Amino acid sequence: MEFCLTKKTRVLLISPTNGLYAGSPVRPKFQTHPLGLLYIASVLEGAGFEVGIYDAYSFGHTLGDIKAEVERFRPQIVGITAMTILAKDAYRTAETVKGIDASITVVMGGSHSTAMPDEALETGHIDISVIGEGEDTMHEISEAVERGDLDFSQINGIVFKRDGGFIRTPARARSEALDEIPFPAYHLLPSVSDYNPPPHWGKKGRFAAILTCRGCPYKCPFCSVTRDWGRKYRYRSPENVLDELEYLNKTYGVTYVSIRDSVFTLHKQRAIDICKGIVDRGLKITWNCNARVNEVSEELLSWMKKAGCKAIQYGIESGNDELLAQFKGVDKALITRAIDMTSKQGIESHGYFMFGLPGETKDTMKETMEFAKTLKLHSAGFTSVTPFPGSDLWDYCEDNDLILTRDWSKYDFKEKPPSRHKTLSPEDIYDAQKAAFRMFYLRPKVVLRFLKNVRRPNDLLNYFFGAMINLRKKKNV
Repeated sequence: MEFCLTKKTRVLLISPTNGLYAGSPVRPKFQTHPLGLLYIASVLEGAGFEVGIYDAYSFGHTLGDIKAEVERFRPQIVGITAMTILAKDAYRTAETVKGIDASITVVMGGSHSTAMPDEALETGHIDISVIGEGEDTMHEISEAVERGDLDFSQINGIVFKRDGGFIRTPARARSEALDEIPFPAYHLLPSVSDYNPPPHWGKKGRFAAILTCRGCPYKCPFCSVTRDWGRKYRYRSPENVLDELEYLNKTYGVTYVSIRDSVFTLHKQRAIDICKGIVDRGLKITWNCNARVNEVSEELLSWMKKAGCKAIQYGIESGNDELLAQFKGVDKALITRAIDMTSKQGIESHGYFMFGLPGETKDTMKETMEFAKTLKLHSAGFTSVTPFPGSDLWDYCEDNDLILTRDWSKYDFKEKPPSRHKTLSPEDIYDAQKAAFRMFYLRPKVVLRFLKNVRRPNDLLNYFFGAMINLRKKKNV
C-alpha cells in the first residue's frame, strides 16, 4: 500500500513487552495483532506522516531492542499503548525513549492511560496521556508537532504537562463515522502470519482479528470497556466489514478471523446481514466472536453457521443465579438454552467464568464449577475477578478500602486478585480458579475431543502450553 508522505514528522508506535520494568521481558505464547496501534497508524499514514509500529509485546523484545529501533527510526513522536498489567513496562519504555532524545514527544494511550492519565505524567517521562479512542487525538497531536506547536490545549481528550502542572482538556466526542476509519495498517507488521492466537480464537498463519463496532450498552461492573469506548453501540456498516474481510482474505491470505467486538450479536439484523454478505461474496473464511447468551437466536445462529462461524465466546461468569441476576441480568436456564442452541447448529462454545465477585462464597464458586460441567461447552476459561482501573468494580474496591496493591504487574486475572474480598481470601479465589480448570479439562471426554482436533504439530503445542499455563498450581506466597 503506497502513501504520499507529505509531513516531516515521524511517529513510532510501540506496544511494550511484559516484564521490561523488571529486566526480564517475556514473549507470550499466544499473540494477536495490535489493532489499536494499527488503526492509529492507518489514520496517520493517510494524513501524510511516516509511521512505524514496533510490537515489542508480541515478540518479547528487550529494552535494548526498543532502544535500537528508536535510534534507527528517529521519531519526533513515540506513542506507547498499555493495558493495566503493562503500565510499568510502558513507563520503563518511555524512560528509555527520553534517554535517547529528551525532545521526543512521548504519548501514552490505551485503557490504563484512559483510567489513570495523571499517573503516566507523574513518571516524568511521558508528555501526554490520551483518554479514550486514539485515532483523531494522535492525528491532532502529530499535526501540532509538525507545526512546532507544543501547546496542546486545543486538542480534546488528553492530559498534558505545562508550566509544572497538568492540563486536562475537554472530553473528546467519540466518532460515529467508523466506516471512515481506514482499515488497520497490517503492512507495517513484520508479517501477519507471525501471530499465534489463543486456540479458541484461531490458528497461526492465516489469522487476523477485526473490530466491527465500538461501545457496549451493558454495564458489567468488572469491565472497563464502557469507560474506554462508551455505552453507545457504534457500528460499521455490513458492507464496510465485508470489504475488510475480503481485503484480508485476498491480500494476506487470511482464512480465520476473530471478531473482537464486546458483543458482535448485539444488533441481530446487522449480524445476519454480515453473515449473508459472507455467503453472497463466497468468502472462504471461518471465524469466531463474542456474544451474550441473551443476544442470540435460532435464526441468527443458523446464519452464523452458514457464514462459517466456528466458535462463540460467551461471558457466563457464574453458576449462581443470584450473582448472575445482579451482575449479568441473566439466569442459568437462559445460559443453558443459548449454549444448547449453539451446539445444535454445530458451533463451538467457549465459556468465560470468574471467581470473586462481590457476594461470592466458597459454595457459589463450587456451584460455578459444577455448572460449567453441565454445559455443552467446547472449552472454558476461569479467572479471578480483578478490579481494573476504569471499571465500576475498581471504584467499589477503592470506596471500601479493598485494594491491596497498586503494583500493576499484579493485575493478572490468572493469578491471585490484587484486592480483598469481604468473605474470601485471595488464596481461596486463586485455588478455585485452578481447581475449576482441572475439573473441567481433565475429564476423559474433553481430553479425547482435543486430541481428535489436532491437525498439525502447532495445534498440539498450543493445547499443551495452554494446559500448562492454566492447570499448573503455583505455591501461594
